[in-house]
Amino acid sequence: MYHPFSLKTTDTHESRFLFFDDLKTLWEKACGQSHAGGTDPVLIVDERVHAAHRSRINDAFPSGTARMFLVPSGESSKSVTQWNYIIDFTFADMVRRNTPVIAIGGGVTGDLAGFAAATLLRGLPLYHVPTTLLAMVDSAVGGKTGINHAFGKNTIGAFYQPEAVLFDTAFLDTLPQREWLCGISEVLKYGYIAEPLLLETAARLAEPHSRDRQILHDVITQSVRIKSSIVAEDTREAGKRAWLNFGHTFGHALETLDNYRHINHGEAVYAGMIAALHTSRCLGWEAPDAPLLEMKKIFGLALDPYTSRIDELVTLMTHDKKNRNSQIRLVLIEKTGSPVVHPVDDSGILRDAWKYTFDALA
Repeated sequence: MYHPFSLKTTDTHESRFLFFDDLKTLWEKACGQSHAGGTDPVLIVDERVHAAHRSRINDAFPSGTARMFLVPSGESSKSVTQWNYIIDFTFADMVRRNTPVIAIGGGVTGDLAGFAAATLLRGLPLYHVPTTLLAMVDSAVGGKTGINHAFGKNTIGAFYQPEAVLFDTAFLDTLPQREWLCGISEVLKYGYIAEPLLLETAARLAEPHSRDRQILHDVITQSVRIKSSIVAEDTREAGKRAWLNFGHTFGHALETLDNYRHINHGEAVYAGMIAALHTSRCLGWEAPDAPLLEMKKIFGLALDPYTSRIDELVTLMTHDKKNRNSQIRLVLIEKTGSPVVHPVDDSGILRDAWKYTFDALA
């Protein structure tokens, strides 16, 4: 068992972050008697995670003790259609205000299940069991839920805090290297916005076969503490929580242009951070991107199909939900560890940033 910790995220809600050696112990510790006498939990599980960890999940939730809905893997599941399937599935049996919703999967499953929990009976208790590194260090923490729309990524959703986030790092044992790197990308983000030493640690963990368990636990804990401390001060993204979007405005545009087919979220954010750092330097700040470019062979992005579509990418950036009026609000870096939210209305700077990124990663 690793050390559990908690951090108050709003005046009325406390999310707990718990490390244990197995999911069964995690659930017993997190749940206690709070749902005794209630209806069976609703498990919303990524289908690939279920296939790889069926016995682990069944041991924690034996037959007859929970209802299970399997979510097709992939970004396309963050849709109104899948959300409606979950609503119908939940209402097909007894449901009460204390019926737990347990999301077991990566960011897609967590965002989708979280939005369902937020909207069912105006809010059911939500538990996250993240099974990817990206979800553990980022998407399962902070209370953002949502689904995608043709207008843009995560444009339908709600802020809804989980009762607890339960970390069982054994789920990471089957995580493919490409998905592993998605989580590394978010750790690199924390290095730039808060703790520069994480840049070096993330680079060490990025190498295949370098998943040292103690270093991994430390990185997850440090990343969660960084994000939690920011969210605690700014639950609804009125101020500094925007720092967590470093690289994301560029990255979300790339994901949308790609229609979520070939480039995953972490890869898009990796490219987006390089573009944001270039923009920062164009505005006169010290924002080195060497720590990222030194890892380009590990990430191995193939961005050639998008190099002729820079104008489309800039247009998509104007759809970002964080924008105000006609200005694109970017998270930029004055120096490593010092982020700033800065409006940019010069499309030429943005085009140059994309061109630099494509050339740098070629």
